[in-house]
Amino acid sequence: MAGKKARVSRASWKFGFAISLLVLASLCTSVLAQSTEYSQQKSDYWYKRGLGSSGTGAFVDALQSYDKALQFDPKNADVWRNKAFALRSLSLSKHDPIKYNESLKAYDKAVELYDDLLRANPQDVNVWYYKGLALSEKADALQDAPVFNISGKEQDATRSYEDAILAYKNATGINPKYLTAWKNEGNVLYNLGRYNESILAYEKAIEIDSKYGLALFGKGLALCKLDRYEEAVQAYDEAIGIFPKDAAIWYNKGYALVSQEMYDTALKCFEEAIKLNQSCAEAWHYKGVAFEKLGLNVEANASYAKALDLGYKE
Repeated sequence: MAGKKARVSRASWKFGFAISLLVLASLCTSVLAQSTEYSQQKSDYWYKRGLGSSGTGAFVDALQSYDKALQFDPKNADVWRNKAFALRSLSLSKHDPIKYNESLKAYDKAVELYDDLLRANPQDVNVWYYKGLALSEKADALQDAPVFNISGKEQDATRSYEDAILAYKNATGINPKYLTAWKNEGNVLYNLGRYNESILAYEKAIEIDSKYGLALFGKGLALCKLDRYEEAVQAYDEAIGIFPKDAAIWYNKGYALVSQEMYDTALKCFEEAIKLNQSCAEAWHYKGVAFEKLGLNVEANASYAKALDLGYKE
């Protein structure tokens, strides 16, 4: 590929992290509109206000609301987990190692409280699920350690991912139709490099809902890691049918096509990805790869230059 090493992107831009933001936004659309129904002296009011702020990326405001909620209900595991997410978001945007360490502690507190709930009711499927979510988010956060020049967190991250898998398996053991638990298990297995197992988990989710776009996308990413590019393109096409304006899916489909030397078709995918997100450096770079393989060197160099301007790194 003319010396340009291709790479699969986990949704290009921190797939799991971005999706978490989308989920928060979708959950919280009507929260503030309903705020008059809640007493400001209740944890629930402040928790929902925090979710609303997180959904719009206002993480400083979210933290203030979560802290208020914890004043009234200090043992609320969900509040601690969402506080941890807000702290992690701020630590990355502000490059703040103090908030980073606080986020890890908040995740630990959330897991501790979920364990307390499970001791009281070990059949609570939702608590198993949210414990898995807290553990997998903590593991994702541990992967950020090099950003803060912190080393030696790899084993901790792996341990948290493994514990998350056990939690998700407990959830699906109680409720085999728990769609998001299967998908999240697939995500964690993917992050551990266990791609065949991750495909099986995604397929479990797809069996339950054949239009589950996130599982289809995850399956495509895992298939690419196994060099099963034709199958990956099929999974991406199904995901695009559900999320036609998702630049990450278009980019990854283009990558799979480049890997099959289908450069003309790949170009169309990269162009669609760029139309949807003009700052997608990877799409610009692999657009250049496709141009170069087609002998269009002027266009290739222009695309490579644009990718570098946007911060693309090999």
